[in-house]
Amino acid sequence: MGTEELRAAVLQEANAEATALIDAAAAQASQLVNSQKRQLEEYANTQVAEHRAIRDREIATQAIALKIELRNVILKRKQELLEGLYQELEKKVRDDDGLYRAYLERAVEQIGQEIPVSIECRSQDESTITALLPKRGKWKGVHIDAVLADSNGGFIAHYAESELDLTLSAASTALREVTLVEAAQILFGGKK
Repeated sequence: MGTEELRAAVLQEANAEATALIDAAAAQASQLVNSQKRQLEEYANTQVAEHRAIRDREIATQAIALKIELRNVILKRKQELLEGLYQELEKKVRDDDGLYRAYLERAVEQIGQEIPVSIECRSQDESTITALLPKRGKWKGVHIDAVLADSNGGFIAHYAESELDLTLSAASTALREVTLVEAAQILFGGKK
């Protein structure tokens, strides 16, 4: 074998080794690129999923806050309506002469047998209450003070150690207490 042949064989062998090394390096580089690409895709997907989860939590939190705010506004409005009903009832009784007289008659009956020391009422009710009180015995000595505000009908009976509030506002408050549970159930979604 001559030098030329030997040189050609060495060159051929070197070319084959270089080609094999290049192919191996290219395969390794391709694997590395594919691995890096997968890692970057996984990282990007993780970041997108975290961002979506944060955004979803913020949206859910805002939705809950808005629901609570809306519920509170509705409850406040229902409470205002309920309070308005009691005030309207009080006003209706006070403004209707027949109903108001019937209320005063019932209130005088609630005094019972114990004779009060004095009675506070509105000035326009003084004569009606005087006419409704019994005319016998110690009842003639009951002092009537026309000191209640015009906006509050009814009267307050004062005894030696206590008083009996028979004003419309006290009756309305008592009615609220008696009907509170039932009205709340109807308005605010309790048992029906």
